[in-house]
Amino acid sequence: MLVHAATILIAAFLLFIVQPLIGRYILPWYGGTPAVWTVALLFFQAALLAGYGYAHLLGKLKPRLQPVVHGLFVLAGLAFLPIIPDASFRPAGGDPALEILWLLARTIGVPFVALAATSPLLQAWLAGAQQSPRIYRLYALSNVGSLVALLAYPFVLEPWVGRDAQAWAWSVGYGAFALATLLAGVRRARSAPPVAAASEVAEPAAVAHRVLWFALGACGVWLLMAVTNEMSINIAPTPFLWVLPLGLYLLSFIVAFGSERATKRKLMLPALLGSFVLFPVAASSVGHIPIALRVGMFAVALFLACLCVHGELYRLRPHASRLTGYYLSIAGGGAAGGAFVGVIVPHVFPMYWEFEIGQMLSMLAVLGALAVDKSSRLYRFRPRWGWVVILLMLLAWGDQQATTLRRELRDTLDSRRSFFGVSRVSEKDGLRTLVHGTVRHGEQFQDERRSLATTYFSPTSGIGQTLNGLPGRKRVGVVGLGIGTLVAYGNAGDVFRFYELDPDVEQLARAHFSYLRDCPAEVQVTIGDGRLLLEGEDAQAYDVLALDAFSSDAVPVHLLTLEAFDAYRRHLAPGGVIAVNITNHNLDLMPVIVAAARAKGWHWKRVISLEDETTGALEAHWMLLAPTEAGVARLPEGELDPDARELPPWTDDFSNLFRILK
Repeated sequence: MLVHAATILIAAFLLFIVQPLIGRYILPWYGGTPAVWTVALLFFQAALLAGYGYAHLLGKLKPRLQPVVHGLFVLAGLAFLPIIPDASFRPAGGDPALEILWLLARTIGVPFVALAATSPLLQAWLAGAQQSPRIYRLYALSNVGSLVALLAYPFVLEPWVGRDAQAWAWSVGYGAFALATLLAGVRRARSAPPVAAASEVAEPAAVAHRVLWFALGACGVWLLMAVTNEMSINIAPTPFLWVLPLGLYLLSFIVAFGSERATKRKLMLPALLGSFVLFPVAASSVGHIPIALRVGMFAVALFLACLCVHGELYRLRPHASRLTGYYLSIAGGGAAGGAFVGVIVPHVFPMYWEFEIGQMLSMLAVLGALAVDKSSRLYRFRPRWGWVVILLMLLAWGDQQATTLRRELRDTLDSRRSFFGVSRVSEKDGLRTLVHGTVRHGEQFQDERRSLATTYFSPTSGIGQTLNGLPGRKRVGVVGLGIGTLVAYGNAGDVFRFYELDPDVEQLARAHFSYLRDCPAEVQVTIGDGRLLLEGEDAQAYDVLALDAFSSDAVPVHLLTLEAFDAYRRHLAPGGVIAVNITNHNLDLMPVIVAAARAKGWHWKRVISLEDETTGALEAHWMLLAPTEAGVARLPEGELDPDARELPPWTDDFSNLFRILK
């Protein structure tokens, strides 16, 4: 059993440490949007289902043939090493979700499925020999290995080791896993028991139990992906905030499958209801809740909800002889929940409503588990009028959620949801606003002040002073369109060229705001990731290149690396300036910009402007970079070398958002 346990631990460790690693590779190719990780989670759930399905089918072969087939499959995974995505896998202009799924399948599909199959398969081999209910504790052990991997990534690997070195180390680890699997297979072949007699095999599980295995598995993953999406959107798409909810999800499995006493219903049901209160508070931006508190609220809410759901899963576990079918149902539910949140929901709902839907489904699934458990009070309560009371309570709670959702849309003129997030136009008291997630990306007055540059782009801001100080005609490049506020500084003969990731943003800017329409300058909008577009086009000779992709809480890291600044420098005219909007509630981006400037030998300055309600100006922080002495002359007056703590510059191979969290 020791060899089997060690192999399960190695497989679980590799299975989960590869997830944030491969996510780091593909995140820059899709604009750094949080949806990349959501789609990746969908792939991991689908691959997990494939692994469990493979283990279930393999169990139908003759006992001595199973290790031979599995050994060959594990060895086939060696052909995919090292797991570094080839540059040819970059976006081809199709559906981003489908492209990511196909990329992951070609890069880590076979090794991932082989790793995923290990825990249920080796447990089944042991169960065939022992038929012990303690076999289920190996599932908790598997999740321990996964949790260790998730904790190791943000605290041990990401801060110190580049992603290519991580990928090669993982490939070596897979080789060690292959050897351990072959050893376990040899032992299985030598000691394979005869086929169990019919009397030794448990009766098939009831249909209601199978449905609940699937439903509870789906709810756990639904909540996991909803929380991960919200944390990435409201805080930052960093591996730390990817692995935290995933780690808590796994911890809930460890606790629930380790001991039934840890999930007593008299504690878990109130905890589930409490988590439903924490979820919307943590997701709200009202009151500017400190980032540490918001992360903590998300974490506690997710853990309590998943612990309750997985506790009911453990209570519904079948006889050990039905183990692989049980795990297959859970994985199938997880894949279905992931598919709904990752693929279907973004095309159906105009807002982020995954929380509310997931809460309702989780409560229904838990009530269903209570209804089929003869030891529960609800089971004994079934024939009575109490069911009517429960139904009325659920309807009342659903109506309250619907009221909350309607309130969100009260002042909304238009709302679009795409792979890149939710963009919403609202109007109140004569001020029209574009909101992406929970962050304002532009505001325009609907009265005589409609031509004013507002929000982060006021005349007193760093970018406003820089553009007003340029003599004659100017050529300006901008990464991030918003509502096109910067063209308020445009005159006849000027050229403003925007690079916008989300096509919905351009449509909303043209349909509901007049900056682009009224500007006398030539305005061009190119759709796509700003860095990829700049790297692929001829030098544009910009007098100013403005980077306005960081005011959202979801920061695209690939726009802040040394390689990215090399691309920006190539597009500057002699004496050109790079202006970076570093206004951000959760991240201190100044040390990253300063580190890049120091590495390049550039001059820099930080300009802070204050809020002014009468002009629509918001407090704004801009970093202005001058690669040449001629560029220094174009910077507004002030100190060129403000104090800044030193960090190593970010590169495509190394970055660490965790160190700049406020």
